[in-house]
Amino acid sequence: MRALRSVLVCAVCAGSAAVSEGQSIDEFAPAESTLQPFARGDVFIGATLLNDPDDDHAGRGRILQFDADLNLRGVLWIEDTSHLVGGLTFGPDNTLWAFDSFAWLVVRVKPDGTLLPAKKFADRPFGSVQFLDNGHFVLIEYLKGSAQPEQLTTRYPYLPDDPASVGHGEIYEYDAGENLVRKFMPEVHGGVSGSMGATHTTLGSDGHTLVYTSETGPRLMRFDLRAGAQLADLMTLPEAPPGAPPAMMFDVERLEDDRLVLPLGTRVTVLRESGEEVASFPLGGFGWALVAPGLNGETVYAANWFTGDVVKLSLEDGDILARVTIAPKCLAGIVQFH
Repeated sequence: MRALRSVLVCAVCAGSAAVSEGQSIDEFAPAESTLQPFARGDVFIGATLLNDPDDDHAGRGRILQFDADLNLRGVLWIEDTSHLVGGLTFGPDNTLWAFDSFAWLVVRVKPDGTLLPAKKFADRPFGSVQFLDNGHFVLIEYLKGSAQPEQLTTRYPYLPDDPASVGHGEIYEYDAGENLVRKFMPEVHGGVSGSMGATHTTLGSDGHTLVYTSETGPRLMRFDLRAGAQLADLMTLPEAPPGAPPAMMFDVERLEDDRLVLPLGTRVTVLRESGEEVASFPLGGFGWALVAPGLNGETVYAANWFTGDVVKLSLEDGDILARVTIAPKCLAGIVQFH
């Protein structure tokens, strides 16, 4: 993830990283794309092959395709992007959306595996999309402010119409014809770096409440897209005790009901939309920063930024049902095709 700063210093996601038993380095980096038509249960992971010694977030765009048990099915190379590919989400027509918030590009892949031309909706660092019941969709800026990641070698590009800013942290609403309808300015925390906007988003069960985080910040925030109004935070993490990993929000996703699932660095936690904690499952080490709901609300997939591990986790008892190791510090998005 782009904001893991003082405690999460990036390194190059190189082809020499460890992989799970039965899978080789060459499988993750074939000479040509091998993406297959989408099948129910497939898991897609944004895993850019970082290869620039002067920029620890830059490299060849790549999305990996696995089956539900994390066996590799295909690889998609994306030549238009320049940095981490994240924010993976499926649209109502089953098109896969993904984002390069450095290049200000949206990547879309049809269910038959066809890569569409990358599109720039605006000179803004969009990092996620949500689809509304009225056929509209919203693109959300990943960044806000002027701060640069001091402990990383990467640098965010400045906006052409605001050269002092890397992003405004706004929400852009588009109609079904991809015409801009209106914009919103939600509250954001900024995270450790101070430049994080609404980095990870999901829609509440009502279809119009945006639930979101500023990566590495402590707040789980909400914004009413219908009314254009900020709502009260759903929760704020307490400060961690001395010597413990810091209290940080990362990703957030909603299961099929009113439950939200969040990776909190060392564990995956399940909440009701009321804020009530339902379950929490500890995972080894620190760096669990991405999550994707599994089929039928019975499992989730979690990814670790530091190690490149991805696990399939039972929500009944916390058992790990499958695991794969891709590469450290390059995983920026994960989603399962339902």
